[in-house]
Amino acid sequence: MRIISFILAIIVGVSLYFLVVDRETLVHYVKLLNKTEPVQAKKPPVNDSGQVNEIEDLLPHVIINKSKAINAPNTLLLRGQTEAARKVEVRAEISGSVISTPRPKGTRIDTGETLCEIAAGTRFVTLSEAKVRLLEAEKKAKVVQSLGEKGYSTETSNLTQKTFLEAAKAALAKAEYEISKLIIHAPFAGVLENNTAELGSYLNRGSLCGTIIDLSQIKLIGFIPEVQIRKISVGAKATGKTVSGIITDGVVSFISKQADPVTKTFQVEIIAENHESKIRDGETIEIAIELESDLAHLLPQSVLTLNDAGTLGIRAVLEGKVKFYKVNILRDQVNGLLLTGLPEQIDVITVGQEFVVDGQKVNVTYEKMK
Repeated sequence: MRIISFILAIIVGVSLYFLVVDRETLVHYVKLLNKTEPVQAKKPPVNDSGQVNEIEDLLPHVIINKSKAINAPNTLLLRGQTEAARKVEVRAEISGSVISTPRPKGTRIDTGETLCEIAAGTRFVTLSEAKVRLLEAEKKAKVVQSLGEKGYSTETSNLTQKTFLEAAKAALAKAEYEISKLIIHAPFAGVLENNTAELGSYLNRGSLCGTIIDLSQIKLIGFIPEVQIRKISVGAKATGKTVSGIITDGVVSFISKQADPVTKTFQVEIIAENHESKIRDGETIEIAIELESDLAHLLPQSVLTLNDAGTLGIRAVLEGKVKFYKVNILRDQVNGLLLTGLPEQIDVITVGQEFVVDGQKVNVTYEKMK
């Protein structure tokens, strides 16, 4: 046992000597023991495709979306007001006192319904007198004509008698006309906007009997700036929405040829349906007129960027290179922006557009279709 312990002590002592005192000798002998024949690694042959792949790995990487233009409906928004399709102040054509009971405002009136009735006075007597005078004039005219044929009457006498005859006819027509206007009828169906003339009141020629408004259809009236006047035409479809939320459809019926001298805007009228007469005269309304559809790309707002000149646009990839396109925003929607000014088909950079410049070659990855 003592011999083994002695041998171990010698080994430990020699090891400590080389580790502490002569470390370099120890390292040298260890290298000699571990020295082996080096194996030379075979270098793969370098070809052109390898060089291309290495170059491509160095190009900036972007993600693109293959976008195709769609037909985007275009609208022109205006703010205007409503107006009754027909509104008339019914007035008396003859004078006289009113003998009819007044109709209260708000009453629905049918076509031809009585609004006011005027007292006849002596008009029927005048009518009878006119009929008798006409009969007398006709007989005298026949006598004068017969005498003229026999040569006992002059041409002047014949002309004078014809004048009397025509005057009698005119007097009869006037009497009949005044009697026909004793009752004032509604020219069309509608609603009374005010009370008709009161019983016993006196109406002169031109005095107001009542006002009728027809709300079966409604006019939407707006004003278009001169820069947009050529975008619309008569017959274009339009919609209107009142402040209270009532929606109606119609078509453009009139476009003014003369601009307002102060605002330089043109008046536009739309005839629209008014179901159950819910829309009233004079309401504020938002008008949307349909224009010709435009070819536009529906893209997320994040694709927009600015070039060095500060122009708003997008960056796309064309034949492996970055190209900047100026765009116009047609409309902002919930699902993105409708952009015009782009080719019908285009590869739009959706990720990485801020880190590349015009004309730069890039590595592309196509965006997964959702």
